[in-house]
Amino acid sequence: MEILVTFLVYTIVLLAVAMAGAYTPFIRKLTDKQIHLLVALSAGIFLGILFFLLMPEAIEECAEGGQSAEIMMISTMFGFLVILGVDVLIKHIHSNECSEECHEDEHAHSIASLSAFIGLSVHAFVDGLVLATSLIADPNIAIIALGGMCIHKFVVLFSLSSTFLLTDLKRSMIMKYLFAFSCITPIATVISFLVLNGMSVDGMVGIPLAFSAGTFMYVALCDMIPEAFHRKNQDVRAFLMLIIGIAIAAGVFLLIGHGH
Repeated sequence: MEILVTFLVYTIVLLAVAMAGAYTPFIRKLTDKQIHLLVALSAGIFLGILFFLLMPEAIEECAEGGQSAEIMMISTMFGFLVILGVDVLIKHIHSNECSEECHEDEHAHSIASLSAFIGLSVHAFVDGLVLATSLIADPNIAIIALGGMCIHKFVVLFSLSSTFLLTDLKRSMIMKYLFAFSCITPIATVISFLVLNGMSVDGMVGIPLAFSAGTFMYVALCDMIPEAFHRKNQDVRAFLMLIIGIAIAAGVFLLIGHGH
């Protein structure tokens, strides 16, 4: 009974932190230049999370699970290619359904945001798997995992919310998307816990983590960075914001280490 209560508290905390991150960019109205600089900051955070947290964690988990570096990198590549395929499909469908005059910035932003939403959803599901396995393996480890994941979840939702600011979607619809995204990790945690409870979970999360790192890589490199430098007259400022974002991610790394 105690572990179920702990489990419920964890999922509620994760949902609350995620929604706080999602809402933060909406606190004040921003100009187009400010939004693009915010996206540059978010892109830097994504790059830092990818190379300071996700890739080292995937490498360590794969090593503990007996998977080779080649298998880990192939899994990462597949994660990248899956979201690339989704992005190509979305753009293909959109080009067939939309007239030529509708291809404005807002539509391009909507496509990029939807691609990021799908890619990060895969990662969010794996987060739920990681938290569930941590809770099953050792409740003390799970406490550390929850703290690190809350910080991680806040910055991810903050970044995703920033990209949605560039779209032509209404704020109410954006918040629905972000709420749905915020629910993915708690739901995945519940499913993983119910499926894996009572089983040995050692070495199970390496390949899923590598795959989700590939999806994260696509979002960072192909969705967020191009959008961050979309306005040519502020490339230098965007680059500085990118560096600041990487520094923030480095701070998170120093605070929680590379493990979940």
